[in-house]
Amino acid sequence: MKKLWGVVSLLVLFLALASTASAQQITSGTIQGTVTDPSAALVPEAAVEARNLDTNLTRKLSTDADGRFVFLLLPPGRYTVTVTKQGFATLIQENVNLTVGQAINLSLALQLAGAEATVVVRETPTVETVRIEQASTLNEITVANTPILGRKFEDLLTLTPGVSIVQGPDGDEINFVGQRGIFTNISLDGGDYMNGFFGEQAGGQRAAVDITVEAIK
Repeated sequence: MKKLWGVVSLLVLFLALASTASAQQITSGTIQGTVTDPSAALVPEAAVEARNLDTNLTRKLSTDADGRFVFLLLPPGRYTVTVTKQGFATLIQENVNLTVGQAINLSLALQLAGAEATVVVRETPTVETVRIEQASTLNEITVANTPILGRKFEDLLTLTPGVSIVQGPDGDEINFVGQRGIFTNISLDGGDYMNGFFGEQAGGQRAAVDITVEAIK
């Protein structure tokens, strides 16, 4: 019996860790890319720093042998990416706006510099070349300024392509590209936000707790 409880405890711990990792992936984003020199050759061992301008959260790493870097599980927000390498001018990439679930791919080209110099790049590519799934993100301006009857965040979903609200057995269902609402998953800050709170079937027919759009980022 003790061995059985040990197995059950390990299984519960594994599921908890898996759930935490999944939640982090849902509520975070990725900034990745390559660093090259003026001849387009990859630059290894370059120091790369990503700094969140809203919270001052800073992550640092070095490019690998292929000149690549990857910042995983970054909180959404406005970032500045800085690259430094001896013999090259410091490169500052501004306006890196990371949203939930997004993977931003940067191609950062260093310039040679005999003395201390800094190059600032203010435009950031917005096309994601590494994502294969369909996704939509509504920014803070859209959330704050869109007229919504009842001021419920669920109503914002219909602003995205392929999403509709249909009548289900327990009430309204959130329908994505024709898929039944019971297959829909809703999370809030990485936590389960399904409507099992009311003893209904899964699928987001109504949220467990109403949250005003003023509280949504």
